[in-house]
Amino acid sequence: MQRNCLNCGFPVAAFERVCPKCDSQIALQTDGSTTTIDIAHGKQRVNEAIEQLRSIIEKHQQGTTQFLRVIVGGDRIRLAAMNELRGLQSRGAIMQYGYDDRNRGALIVVLKRSN
Repeated sequence: MQRNCLNCGFPVAAFERVCPKCDSQIALQTDGSTTTIDIAHGKQRVNEAIEQLRSIIEKHQQGTTQFLRVIVGGDRIRLAAMNELRGLQSRGAIMQYGYDDRNRGALIVVLKRSN
C-alpha cells in the first residue's frame, strides 16, 4: 500500500517511517479526521469489545486518523475500555482519552497530535 506524505505530497511506501523527500515522520502525520466506532451494541462480550478496540486503534495508528470516537455504552464495556485506554496511554500507544462531551456512552481517543 502506498500513501502520500501529508507535508510535501511525495509518494511513500507503507513500510517507510520517514518521507524520503522532506524527512517528515510519517507515523506522526494526521489529517485531523475523527473515526467513530461502536464496540458496545453488537452483542459483544467484554473481552470481544476490548479486542475490537485494540484492533481498531492499531489499524488507525497506521493511517492519518487523529481521533477515534468509541461508542462504549454505559456499563461493563465502558469500564473495561477505560482500563484498557489507561494502560495504552501509560505505554505511550495513545496520546490521551476522555469522555465525549456530547454522549456519556462514548469516549474520545487522541491517537496523534495535530501537525
